[in-house]
Formats: sequence, C-alpha cells, structure tokens
Amino acid sequence: MTAALLVPEPTLLDFDEEGIEVAVLDVTGLLDVEAAAAHFLTADEHADGARLRQPARRLEWLGARICLKTLLVRRGWVDDPRDCEVVKDPRGRPRLARLTATGPDVHYECSLSHKDRFACTAISSAPGLRLGVDIETVSPRLSRIAAAFAHDRDVVLGERSSEERLAILWTLKEACSKVLGRGLAISLLDVTCEEIAPGRHRVTTAEGVELRGRHLAYEGHVVALCVGPDRWEGS
Repeated sequence: MTAALLVPEPTLLDFDEEGIEVAVLDVTGLLDVEAAAAHFLTADEHADGARLRQPARRLEWLGARICLKTLLVRRGWVDDPRDCEVVKDPRGRPRLARLTATGPDVHYECSLSHKDRFACTAISSAPGLRLGVDIETVSPRLSRIAAAFAHDRDVVLGERSSEERLAILWTLKEACSKVLGRGLAISLLDVTCEEIAPGRHRVTTAEGVELRGRHLAYEGHVVALCVGPDRWEGS
C-alpha cells in the first residue's frame, strides 16, 4: 500500500495464461479518493469520471483504472500513472494510449471490470490477441435473469450451487462480449460455455467464433477471462 495516498495494492490472480496478468483491487481501501484520482488520472479521465453520477459507480470506475495503471507502472511501461490513459475504440472497447515517448515500445491489450467492492483488470503485451475480463458477485440476483443468458447447452462441471454456476456463466459470457466488442449488441443466449476441465472453458458464439475461457472464485465473487484472436472473419 502506498502510504502517502493510502492506495491498496492490486492482488494478482493465477489464471495460468502465459503473458496475461489479471488482478483485483479492493476499492474499500481507497481512503482518500480525491488524492488517488489526482495521482492516477489524466485530465480527460477526470472529465470522464465526472460524468458518473453515483459515488459508488465512480469509485468502482476509479478503482479499475488504479488497478490497471499500477500493473503498467510495475512493468515499466510508464513511470507515472498519468503518462497513459484509457480511451475507447470505435466499438467501445477500452484501449491504452501512452502520452509520453518514454518506456518500452510495447502495445498492451487491456480489459476492465468492477462489481461492488472489487475492481478488476487484465493486461497483456502478447501480440495477436484480445482480452475480456468480468467480475460478478455470487448472489441470488442472477437467478432472476437466468433465462436471459443461460441455457441447457452450457456445461459447468462439479458440484456447485446454482448461484455460483450462474455467476460463472454470466462472467464468461460478459467477458466474451468484451472480446468481440459488441457490448449490448450481442445476445448472451447466443454464447455457449462448456467447462472442459476445472476452471477452463470453451466459449463459442452462434457465428462460430471460439474463445478460451477461464474462471476463478475470489472472496464471494467469480472472475472470468476470455481470450481470442485480434482478427477473425466479420470482426
């Protein structure tokens, strides 16, 4: 934890994906939110965050960027968190823009998510791939909307509660939509998840796109990662 700012350190999760880092950050550890924002955000990011009306939503949003930029500083991609910023591509996917010429000439792929007290991010400098990460609380909430995203073609192994099973499917399908960059335009019912080994999934779309999926349980939440090529027919 950075003493002057009281900023918690991200916790790395072991997804066993070479070249990919996934981390979570507990936003309840952000005791001085304004100081943290001043240290981590560029002017444009400050403006983006100011558009979020709900304080809890702003805190999650800020936590995801702190988590992401801390990983990039650790890797030496930037020296200062404000030397880069998160922007959106034409499909709404987050992209990293480096604002200085210092540091290694490496492109980073990234994905962000947040839920309740946790922010989550995934990064990779491996060429030729896209990432999607999602985090969700294991709770009865998803049972009420299960018909909108889960179907009998989905396969989840092992003895798990229905709440955990639904959280696994929800996060994998949300992560898939982030890889594809379609957001609300994709029906999660058109995505099928098949757990082929504990924590490892085959994630396919109705168009035949196949992604690698992973999930982990973490303090009452499920974190899922989807990985696919950066180019495919129709992308």
